[in-house]
Amino acid sequence: MFSWFILLFALLQGLLEWLPVSSQGQTVTLIIALFPDISSFALSLAIWLHLGTMIAVIIKFRHEIFQYINIKNKNPEIVQWRRFLIFSTLGTIVTGVPCYFLVSYLIETDSTYGEWVMLVIGIALIITAIFLFYSERKNRQIVVKGGVEESEEKNTEISIGRKIEDLSLLKMATSGLFQGFSIIPGISRSGITMSGLLLMSVKKEDAIKGSFLMSIPAVLGGFLIDIVDTAVSGGDYIPPEVEWWVLLIAIVVTAVIGYLTMELFLYVAKKFNFSVICLILGILTIVLFAVRFAGSGSV
Repeated sequence: MFSWFILLFALLQGLLEWLPVSSQGQTVTLIIALFPDISSFALSLAIWLHLGTMIAVIIKFRHEIFQYINIKNKNPEIVQWRRFLIFSTLGTIVTGVPCYFLVSYLIETDSTYGEWVMLVIGIALIITAIFLFYSERKNRQIVVKGGVEESEEKNTEISIGRKIEDLSLLKMATSGLFQGFSIIPGISRSGITMSGLLLMSVKKEDAIKGSFLMSIPAVLGGFLIDIVDTAVSGGDYIPPEVEWWVLLIAIVVTAVIGYLTMELFLYVAKKFNFSVICLILGILTIVLFAVRFAGSGSV
């Protein structure tokens, strides 16, 4: 039964990854709620499914990626994007690795953590909503056309910001620090990285593209760490309840759905502020946590 639910999780991952809403948080929440006996696999499954959306990003930006990995290309803009990917990855390692082992340790050693992580997810979603709200607010300004004598009707709101290649190396690394915290279920990777870049006054188009591209080394790194950690601990890469071919199909489904919906959600992300959605999901998750604990007599 659980094997077929993985396909549902794959669909969810493909649909939500591009939005500033935690697809990982929703996957972990559903596994904990529906299959508490194998909640320890929740984080690993989320990492596996991210391989699908990573494939979608690689296909979408294959031409740019080829330029970035071609060290013979000395174009200043390409060089700066290459530096951005390198330093953001280094920043991700600084925060991401400790967060991974902390979350993994809590899930494996505390049988009640599977319940408490729902509370963590709810709080993390609300934090993401706050980041999104203030970063969007900072990234907008009101300008008056024609001078101060003009009527208020001529006020117009425009987007401001700098290009990714204009960032200092420190700020590039700082964007990676933000990304590292997304290993915590509930914190949206795209949400927190776009928010961080917007807070650095990066224009929205570059923030979205940068968020996508910096996910590639982060997903690969997270996957390798999970594999090594599982091998060292002597655990199963996938639980006995899951067929390997179902997981493989789930990754393909995630990649296909993610690629097909990418353009649509890029358009939506440019038009709407998703802080309200994150806030609502966060509140609902906390309410679900409270209801489950009240029902079990744990609170």
